Amino acid sequence: MAATKPRTYQPEKTRASIIKAGLKLFGAKGYHGSSVGDIAKAAGITKGAYYHHFQTKEELLLLIHQEYADYQLKAMQAVLTEDDTSSEQLRALIRCIVEAVGRYRPNVTIFFQERRYLTKKYMARATAERDQLEAAFQAVIERGITSGEFRKDLDSRVTCLGIIGMCAWTYQWYSDDGRMSAIEVADNFSTLVLDGLVA
Repeated sequence: MAATKPRTYQPEKTRASIIKAGLKLFGAKGYHGSSVGDIAKAAGITKGAYYHHFQTKEELLLLIHQEYADYQLKAMQAVLTEDDTSSEQLRALIRCIVEAVGRYRPNVTIFFQERRYLTKKYMARATAERDQLEAAFQAVIERGITSGEFRKDLDSRVTCLGIIGMCAWTYQWYSDDGRMSAIEVADNFSTLVLDGLVA
């Protein structure tokens, strides 16, 4: 009988399986209705293996958010390094949000629905990432106001939060099978926003 090759442990693959299981179960049963045992079983691992990767179930919920947030922030930083006009940068930032929501819609949906279960420590980490996004948008808007590219009668903070809220809310209705791609939706939003902002 031929010798069986020993199984090779692949931590990244195991971690990805846990995240996939968490997305599926949190989406179907909610955070509170899904135990670590449920997640481990769905991922095809033991509870011990789960705790090798995550200290708590809460940490998994945070990582589900961070997958989306990290992708979005990386794209945003690339936009901010370009020497573009405020209008061009704002259009690109809107694309960053909507495209990220389209790509990570299950993550966004679960986080918005289940974030109330995050304790102060974990929520602070999620809030810090959100603050980076808001700061980038507000800085672009204020630069456009200062240069005269954008209207001076609009409050930069309120305008910033309004744009981000509009873009983030696409998780409620956007579908890959819809008649518009995420980029087309973003461009539609950009036209709506810039028509109201440009001086």
